[in-house]
Amino acid sequence: MSWRPIARREFADVIEGRSMRAGMAFVAFVFVAGGYVAGGSPSGDVARYASQLSGLVPLVVTVFALLVGYRAIVADRAAGRLTLLLTLPHSRLDVLAGKFAARGTVVVGSILAGTVVGGWLVSYPFGTVDGATFVVYLGATLLFALALFAISLALSTLTASPRRATVGAFAVIVAVLFWRNLRGTFARVLDALGLATPAGGLPDWALFVYGAEPSLVYDRVVEGFVIGRDTGAFLGPDAPWYLGAEVAVVLLLAWFVGPLVGGYRRFRGTDL
Repeated sequence: MSWRPIARREFADVIEGRSMRAGMAFVAFVFVAGGYVAGGSPSGDVARYASQLSGLVPLVVTVFALLVGYRAIVADRAAGRLTLLLTLPHSRLDVLAGKFAARGTVVVGSILAGTVVGGWLVSYPFGTVDGATFVVYLGATLLFALALFAISLALSTLTASPRRATVGAFAVIVAVLFWRNLRGTFARVLDALGLATPAGGLPDWALFVYGAEPSLVYDRVVEGFVIGRDTGAFLGPDAPWYLGAEVAVVLLLAWFVGPLVGGYRRFRGTDL
């Protein structure tokens, strides 16, 4: 046996929930609505589409991806279903892979459906869509969603208590919501330590640390490769290379791979 039977059963269980179906519909609607707004003028294109959604997508995708994944392992563990499942010829890797495939399909499918329809609305009746740019935007958005989903899945392996997993997921959501507002606080702390720039801002190394948060990384990828922005502290002509969009892609991949590997190592060594 392998992860496939687990994935099929998990997927069927997940989409049975009314709240999950409502969440999937809402996420798809956000991307469709963005396409409708961006496509309402002759200037409608993928860059305009991405700009319309830039303030909303990080929040919506973060909340949805975390809610889909944070109970994937811990709920079965608390109910005793995980122990029963592992008495069958399944390994812990099979369990984690099946959960990832099933719930990841929910995350990817919702975004993919909404973005494809939204992209069509951008091009109809006035706008234009460059296929390569659209694929870049879609790929960056899916990678961002899967990175947050990987974090939620890792949270689900860290504890045996669904309540603690809920608190952890909520903490990540709050961190993403408020992280952008902490730049001034970081600058003041570094200024007090004598590490700030002469103008009282963040030095480049501190900008890299501050900008490594997943939603800020996603923003740089979209702004650099889709919108074409070349100004600001991260993407401006005087910014160091490690603050650019290319490195942001690597960081987004790290946010995806790192939690998956760490979560599996934790799950493999956990005494159930």
